Amino acid sequence: FHMREVYARLKLHFEPQAFDKGLGLDFVGGRHAVRTDPLMFERILRNLIANAIRYTERGRVMVACRRRGERLWIQVWDTGIGIAEEHIEAIFDEYFQVGNPQRDRARGLGLGLSIVKRLAKTLGCEVGCRSRPGKGSVFEFRVPLATETAS
Repeated sequence: FHMREVYARLKLHFEPQAFDKGLGLDFVGGRHAVRTDPLMFERILRNLIANAIRYTERGRVMVACRRRGERLWIQVWDTGIGIAEEHIEAIFDEYFQVGNPQRDRARGLGLGLSIVKRLAKTLGCEVGCRSRPGKGSVFEFRVPLATETAS
């Protein structure tokens, strides 16, 4: 499937939330096509984008795809609160939330990234994160490119 199809659905879903918070929301690399399970793939992206918007108060969220050999590198960038190095591994554990120490259920249960990790594993890829507190984060994973890309 083509990324532009996924991007169109995600943009329709998340643009109002980003707008309400005064955030920019960009999608880059829609010309690429990938070969993976479309439902699991989109669920991963939905969870990553939802978190990016939730934990970003100003700036922007960007979803970008970059070709690297026979794989497509999918990245979700944000200018949010960032994550300290010592928490990077733990954020993929169930119920762990760096940005919700009060455990306010209205801000989620802390299951999104554990779901992302499991779905990525099922697809045969790993999800990673790089982050700087106060500057933002980038979550990334790779999936196989389709043999044909859109023009």
